Amino acid sequence: MRVVMRSTNTKSLAGLMESRSETEQLRQWWTDTLAGNTEAFNDIHKALFDGLYYYASKLLNDNGLADDAVQELFVKVWTKRTSIGNLEKVKPYFFTVLRRQILNQLRSLKLRELKIKMSVEPDICFSIEEIIVEKETEESLHTKLTALLNELPARQKEAIYLRYYEDMEYKQIAEIMNVNYQSVLNLIQKALNKLRSEQLLSVFLAAVFITNKLNKLN
Repeated sequence: MRVVMRSTNTKSLAGLMESRSETEQLRQWWTDTLAGNTEAFNDIHKALFDGLYYYASKLLNDNGLADDAVQELFVKVWTKRTSIGNLEKVKPYFFTVLRRQILNQLRSLKLRELKIKMSVEPDICFSIEEIIVEKETEESLHTKLTALLNELPARQKEAIYLRYYEDMEYKQIAEIMNVNYQSVLNLIQKALNKLRSEQLLSVFLAAVFITNKLNKLN
């Protein structure tokens, strides 16, 4: 939740430079981590923890389990850092591993509960508190937007969340969600079309802009 989105297709030059700077800094910290530098790994932890935690809390719908999952992720990555090796995109890697870890956890829970083999898809839930809109926006539109986002299919919600609230590129989202590039484009386009059909697309983009702006100030 760090980059301001000004349109559905392009980023501002400042946002692009900020994203590149973050990517390069994370890559340097990871290189230092490979050499056993604990301070560099702590820097990665500080930079990524909040985003990973919010993502995990969306998938698990439990703040305690989300915190445990992210802490377990960092322990595993530190332990296996040598076998992981060099990373070009550090942030997407952490999100990918976290999602896989949570899916395995959900499948394990379902198997124990139902005693059958089944496919489990995480289902993100947007809360009305995090869909921040301008004061001038009618409360009914705010409520309608939140409800509509939560009515989207699970994969559309996850793709929207990663794209607009975690500033992930389409290719990175595809890697995280374990789908192909075109599927990500289709998922996001269908979600945006739904918002547009209900005349809520501009409200959604404004809400993303405000949320990301506030998060950059925190």
